[in-house]
Amino acid sequence: MSRSLTLLLLVLLAWAVPHADAQPRDVVASRIEEILYDTDFRSAYWGALVVDLDTGERLYESNSYGRFIPASNMKLFTTAAALDALGPHFRYATRLYADGEIQNGTLLGSLVVRGSGDPTFGGRYTAGDMTMAFRGWADSLRAAGVRRVVGPVVGDDDVFDDIGLGTGWAWDDLVYAYAAPVSGLQFNEGTVELTVTGTTPGQPARMSVAPDDGYVRLANLTTTGTPAQERYARALGSNDFTVSSTVAPGEIQTEAVAVVNPTDYFVSTLVAVLRRQGIEVDGASVDVDTWGARPQYTRMRRIATHLSPELSSIVGVTNTDSNNLYAEQILRTMGAYAYTGTQYALGSTEAGVVAGEPFLRRIGIDPAGLSLVDGSGLSASNRLTPQAIITLLTAMHEYPDPATRDAFYRSLSVGGITGTLSNRYRGGLARNNVHAKTGYISGARTLSGYVTAANGHTVAFSLMCNNYATSTSRVNRAQDAIVEMLAGWR
Repeated sequence: MSRSLTLLLLVLLAWAVPHADAQPRDVVASRIEEILYDTDFRSAYWGALVVDLDTGERLYESNSYGRFIPASNMKLFTTAAALDALGPHFRYATRLYADGEIQNGTLLGSLVVRGSGDPTFGGRYTAGDMTMAFRGWADSLRAAGVRRVVGPVVGDDDVFDDIGLGTGWAWDDLVYAYAAPVSGLQFNEGTVELTVTGTTPGQPARMSVAPDDGYVRLANLTTTGTPAQERYARALGSNDFTVSSTVAPGEIQTEAVAVVNPTDYFVSTLVAVLRRQGIEVDGASVDVDTWGARPQYTRMRRIATHLSPELSSIVGVTNTDSNNLYAEQILRTMGAYAYTGTQYALGSTEAGVVAGEPFLRRIGIDPAGLSLVDGSGLSASNRLTPQAIITLLTAMHEYPDPATRDAFYRSLSVGGITGTLSNRYRGGLARNNVHAKTGYISGARTLSGYVTAANGHTVAFSLMCNNYATSTSRVNRAQDAIVEMLAGWR
């Protein structure tokens, strides 16, 4: 057994012994020090702050004012600020309009979809049925007497600006769902779902895509064999995918991959569904910027409205599953609905960041000491401090509105139970106890949240590790050992 594993085991065993008396702060601090400054972390830069929220006592801190790459701990700031600015009951509304007269079953004009930035439009909340809402719109068109549309179907995504990617995102991430581009019109989280099934050894695998409406093109360079591995590529700026995976016979691999131009994807899929539902569409799918006119919605007939789940549910997906697209859409939503300045475009990342600053200042965080460049933490240009994270966690723990407070707390993964912590804390005192947000990008592993100690106190912690040379699983073990220790603190 390595020295580091032996040390972790001894620390946890020692802490598991029942203590009749409260343990002093210096004992907690010394044990955390032993874990964080093991020889495995010689190259690592650790920042940590642990606070008893019942007493305000700082149980441990190291580099608490240091600026760290937070990875997905950035989502804590995005979701808290959005809940504060928009409220937990906020809903997105995506509306379908008829622009023209309806005569003898024919719309003599265009259909226009007015986007609101809803990230949920698709299959996540409909048991995987991606096009349920579109079929509902077909029913609404028939109820309005429309059997044919002469003009185009227009996608209005102007609630957000047209910059779909975040500052500093790595180009080789862009093929995957976790780096799907942002848009005011979003269908199926900007992804198609690829399925690759192994056949006869040495032969290409079978491939399928959903939805299968011809929007993407696939090049099958797969092989049936072992060892199994997944390889996906997409030419930048196109929807041409090359799949060169190796798949065992009979094995099924699935992957959600990101498309470019989410607005066109939304409207093209809508057109395909309408046609399958028996509604003729003569025109093509068109972006509002190329339509040649600005929509005059007061002169149009509203056909249907699709409402999203409440923001409390959306932030739950954002934090529990660490959904990058949801976080980015939420940040842009603040820029569209809560930004009051004129320096930045409405619906931009910058406007969203500025819209969240009054909340940060109100709870005692100076935004000038941080670097916030996206909503998800996918960018390595973000910088947060453990002190700022604990200040945020404290403020949300004490937030005066119970619905907002509970929505934030419930959005966090639960140790051994849900989300990104479902495979950690499978046993011990932290299981079904710790509520926290994980974070990972290359060289950065973070964990921040709450745990209830054995004395009944709520403890907030932020454990940030940058520039480590050891494995990420080794960092996980160190973080988990600390949280387990805090869960047993008396």
